[in-house]
This record gives sequence, structure tokens and C-alpha cells, in this order.
Amino acid sequence: MYKINLLGKSIAKPSNIAIDVNTYLACRRRPFLSFSPQNEVAPVPCITMNNGCEMPALGLGTWGVEPVEMVNIVKRAIDCGYRHIDTALLYRNEKQIGQAIKEKIKEKVIKREDIFLVTKLWNTFHDPKNVISGCKKSLKNLGVDYVDMYLMHTPMGAPAQKDDKIFAPTKNGKPLFTDTDYVCTWRAMEDLVKKGLCKSIGICNFNIKQLERLLEYVEIVPQTLQMEHHPYLTQKELTGFCRAYKIIITCYAPLGSPNRPWAGKDTPKILLKDPQASHATIPNPGKGKQNMADNICIFDFCLTPQDIEALDALNANVRYFKFTGSNGHPHHPFETPKS
Repeated sequence: MYKINLLGKSIAKPSNIAIDVNTYLACRRRPFLSFSPQNEVAPVPCITMNNGCEMPALGLGTWGVEPVEMVNIVKRAIDCGYRHIDTALLYRNEKQIGQAIKEKIKEKVIKREDIFLVTKLWNTFHDPKNVISGCKKSLKNLGVDYVDMYLMHTPMGAPAQKDDKIFAPTKNGKPLFTDTDYVCTWRAMEDLVKKGLCKSIGICNFNIKQLERLLEYVEIVPQTLQMEHHPYLTQKELTGFCRAYKIIITCYAPLGSPNRPWAGKDTPKILLKDPQASHATIPNPGKGKQNMADNICIFDFCLTPQDIEALDALNANVRYFKFTGSNGHPHHPFETPKS
């Protein structure tokens, strides 16, 4: 490994990748806005999905945030202009997010239809007969009648749990798996749309072979694929495949991950400014109000072709979210088969 200095911040980078740092630093952009009640933040554009519904191109990711902090964080995010909120049953913060949205509706800051609300089906609800109960559990937590996007969190099924337990049961310290076919899980998710429990459906953490196979059997083509995406992991083949089927990419961990913040005053804004116009991005809220406000101010500048080329040169196929705890699962998306 060696270190390069991106906008004044030292960042570790794999040593086998060449990068023209001067080109990267030469990103041409207008001065960024700092958030204050007097500032007018450029509105977040929406992306039209393959079913005609629209999704804001920038959202608030909530993974790894303490539930006790969530109400105030979401309320601040809404005040800053965020209208796309991403959560999951696994995150254990749906109740707090629902409370924050309810309070902002009561304050007449927003209406329910102003918020694009995303949550996810966890592995323990993959059995087709359990999919609707997994969805209704999230709806109850959030205090809403529907979600705008419901995602299959991973393609890996696990035995159903009782009560409020989320994680898969274990045996000898290792998680138990099921061989439930993610195609069957998806077909049950399609029924959720027909029942009006969600407006759009999508998938997370699928590899290209799994997506190809899924598309052979779907009635509803996924509206989005949510995946880890940042300059060290651009997944060009997969994003190109999705583009061909009009599946929107939603990028999580766009800064590497919440626990690996690539700080530096303007670095996050450049990394959030995805060069692919058809991508949506969901950064985590950061350490304070200013981080959240700064992250939304990315629609008042453009990257040049040279900037984009320099960002592309950073790709090193470095994946931070490997799901190693599920190694051995028959539907593991990232595990490398042993020779």
C-alpha cells in the first residue's frame, strides 16, 4: 500500500493502481454552499425508474447510526432538504425514522408523499410465505401504509426467527442458512406491489450472474440494484448490464464506508458527485449537521471528462462489505469459489 493525498487528506490506496493525482486535484467546480437558513440549496434532481416512479438522486443512508440518534438526524436531514431516506429492518432504526417523519408531517414541513422511503427485506424472511410478514413488520415500525421502495437486502436466505430476533440462528457459532431460491423470494415481493404495500421493488448485493438469472423469471424487472460503489469499486460490467435493462444503480458506501470516511473539506462532495447520471447515492449522515448539509450541496457543479477519467483510474476492485459471516452460503454473491 502507499498513500496519496486527495484534497489535503492522506488516503491509503492499493499500490498496483496508477493515478494522475494532479488531474484528480484539478476538478473544476464552483465554490460549494455552506448550509445556513439563508442559503438556497440546489434542489435534488429525481431519476425516473423503469416503472415511471421517481427517486431522488441523493438520499440519507442510515446504516451504522445509533437508533437513539436517529430521530434528530432524520429531522435535521429533512430540514436540509433530504427527501430520500434509506433504512432496513436489519438496522433496527425504522421506528425512530418513522417517528421523525411523523413529527415533520405534523409540523407541516413535509407531506408523506414528499418522502421517498426505502427499507429492506432481511434474510430471515426469504421464504415466500414470510415475505409479506417481513414487509408488514417494517411498515408497522415505520408507521406508514406503504414504502416507496422495498429491497431484497441480500440473495442469501436464512431460517426464520421468532419474536424480534433479526440475525440468523447459529449452530456452533456459525449462522445457519437455507437454500431458499431468491427468485421465489422475488416473485413474492412482486405480490407486495400488487397489494399496494410498496410502489417499487429492487435488490441489493447481487452479482451479475444472479441478476441475469433473476431476470429470466421476473414479472416485474427490479427498479434498482443497491450496491457498494465508490472510486475503489466501480463495478463497470454490472453497472453497464443494469443500464441495458433500465435498472437504476443506488450506491451505498460512496465514501468507502461510514467507518472509513475520506475526509477533506471537498473530497466527499466530489465522490458523491457520481459521474453516472443514472445513479442514486445514499451517504451516511456523517458526524454533524454540517456534514449532512454539505453532502446535499453537490448539484451546483459538474465534473469534467478529465475529472471522471481520473476518478475511474482509482478503481482497484476493493470491496469493504464482503459478508464473510455468510461464507459457504449457496447464494453468496461475493465469495470466491475455492479451487
